[in-house]
Amino acid sequence: MEQAPKPTEAPKPKSKTLLYAVIVIVLIVVGVSVYILFQPPATNTTGTPVSIWDTSGQCAQGMNNCGFKDANGVVNVTITAGTTIKWTNNGASTHTTTSCDSGHVSAQGCPGGNTSSEVWDSGILNPGATFSHTFNTKGTFAYYCTLHPWMHGEIIVQ
Repeated sequence: MEQAPKPTEAPKPKSKTLLYAVIVIVLIVVGVSVYILFQPPATNTTGTPVSIWDTSGQCAQGMNNCGFKDANGVVNVTITAGTTIKWTNNGASTHTTTSCDSGHVSAQGCPGGNTSSEVWDSGILNPGATFSHTFNTKGTFAYYCTLHPWMHGEIIVQ
């Protein structure tokens, strides 16, 4: 007896669970990639801290109401070569940390130019902002605030 031909089976639909899993994985990969791509540049979060301070936004020459200091209240900080200094503007007004030739430092600041081998300029640091610089060369490096030139200090690298 002749058998009737088997009816062809319709293809089974692929599992929706597998499809959803692939979509979720693709979305995660894309999301993480976009997150990484649009992160702000990494900032140095470590380093010897130096505070830039002022009293309630006041920074007047001769008033002793603004300046630079480390955690011990010292203006002239001594470090070893390879150490990073991290300045933080803890004041209420904008400041800078800008290197200068120690031969030009005076009570009026350091506007005479910069011949230091370790040159840095933070640019404007708004309240709460930070700036870091790694000192690789031994020596004494003077710096000041370009907005308040009577604010100055030294980094002594041994």
